[in-house]
Amino acid sequence: MVPLSAIQLGIPIAIFLIAGVLVFLRSGLTRYHIPVIMLALFALTSGLMIPVGAEMIQSNAEKHDYRVESQVEECDTTADDRVTDFSELSPDAQDVFLSTLQSDGGYTTTMHPEEYEISTDTTEENYIVYESDCYSLVGFQRGAWGHGLLRMGLYVIGLSATIGVALLAVFSYRNKSFRTPVAVVSGYIVAVGLYTAVGLRILILTSLLFAAVMWIVLEDFEPLKE
Repeated sequence: MVPLSAIQLGIPIAIFLIAGVLVFLRSGLTRYHIPVIMLALFALTSGLMIPVGAEMIQSNAEKHDYRVESQVEECDTTADDRVTDFSELSPDAQDVFLSTLQSDGGYTTTMHPEEYEISTDTTEENYIVYESDCYSLVGFQRGAWGHGLLRMGLYVIGLSATIGVALLAVFSYRNKSFRTPVAVVSGYIVAVGLYTAVGLRILILTSLLFAAVMWIVLEDFEPLKE
């Protein structure tokens, strides 16, 4: 599987290469149009990634986290209807139990066998006898208000950003602006690099600062208007 960091760095590189090819193929475009074309491609990529991100959030919300703990006497003191022998479990339930038992710290899956009670406000323990030993299995579903709000935020912020970048690309092309798209693209690339390397702590401030520096440096440089 391709690492996420490789994808994050690969997208701006691929967009730069595509923009370069378009400039090469179109006689009316110059190398100074590359930042403008990159803005348009960033907007297109952002729009396409929104439903992908929403699907990833939904898939994560449907996952269940399980953990298993060994119990010494619980199976003997717990009501019989709450204790199940491993051989009586369905194949899916057996698979979840064994995978959780063999894992280190817990097991995550989209499966939710009917035999298992899922914990919500209180912890629901499912007692299982396996090879004469007693175990308690506890499951939690990740789906909650947080995932719904996250998806909503993705659509609101993502669509707003996509439309904003697309409008900026159109504005830059019509007004033959080189300074604006270079500043925005530079800030974006710095943001991606920082996110991949060090996380979010200095991401926004540094990328905005770099974009501002590029804006100031290119104050009198507008080759598309010449």
